[in-house]
Amino acid sequence: MSEVTMLLDDPELRRRGPGEEFALARARMGDKASVTLRAAISDLFPPAQRRPRYTVRHLLRKAVIGTDSDEITVFRERAAPDDESAAPEWGFQVGITATGLQTITAAVPVPDEILADPAALAAFVDFRLLVRLGTAENDVLLNGKGGDGILGLLHHAGVRKVNDPAGTVADTLIATAALCERHGGSADGMVLHPDDWWPLLGDGFLDRLTSAGVKVSRTRMVPPGTAVVGDFTAAATLLDRRQSTIRMAREGELGIGGAGIVAEIQEGLAVHLPGHFVVAQLPTVGAIKG
Repeated sequence: MSEVTMLLDDPELRRRGPGEEFALARARMGDKASVTLRAAISDLFPPAQRRPRYTVRHLLRKAVIGTDSDEITVFRERAAPDDESAAPEWGFQVGITATGLQTITAAVPVPDEILADPAALAAFVDFRLLVRLGTAENDVLLNGKGGDGILGLLHHAGVRKVNDPAGTVADTLIATAALCERHGGSADGMVLHPDDWWPLLGDGFLDRLTSAGVKVSRTRMVPPGTAVVGDFTAAATLLDRRQSTIRMAREGELGIGGAGIVAEIQEGLAVHLPGHFVVAQLPTVGAIKG
């Protein structure tokens, strides 16, 4: 005998999307609408199902953490600055560090006509608010200033830097990936600005990276001419609370008049092996290696 069930709320988003769940909350609560979801909604941008595009989140391994944890203790290893041995990891300095969680926020104004139409509101959340949240998440994971929140990859002590390009953009990326193995890593991810990503389609270089197991994320949150290359799976962990909130903006929160919607996710970033990441400067002019 099968059970008869009613779907009133769907916080785990098993049958409804984030936009539908918020539109339902808006119909019930009006301008005080707020819905808490047991999912990382930055993973749920609908067009990503048709045109896969990696965000920084997608490159990292993930660990789901409890809702009562605001700070996580993780291990951290660094090579001695002058270690030139064949396997520097034999002499890694091992320690621990406390990693805090951060609420990452994105907000967008919404016209009254959209608020009045539940179907339009659901689509607005799914197609406009979630993409803003994904951009904000990329920015924090790369450029976060630390303190009580996330310290972004570009600011971690121990991340190595290469300031002299090795020929073409492709040559430089290949040399940088090889450098990740200097400390025992294996490059499985890259982050590029769109200005540097699109020209690499020219001769199938991105396809060759895919065949080598390297995922490439493109985002405007890394400066043009800069590449972040690393062993994302082994060297860092996204501490994912799997909790998100979509709510109506409070009065004055957006700094402009009118209504707005806010999306929030809670997460942290633990960098265990900073030497497995290399930030490289790319040549500004040059052909892609064939």
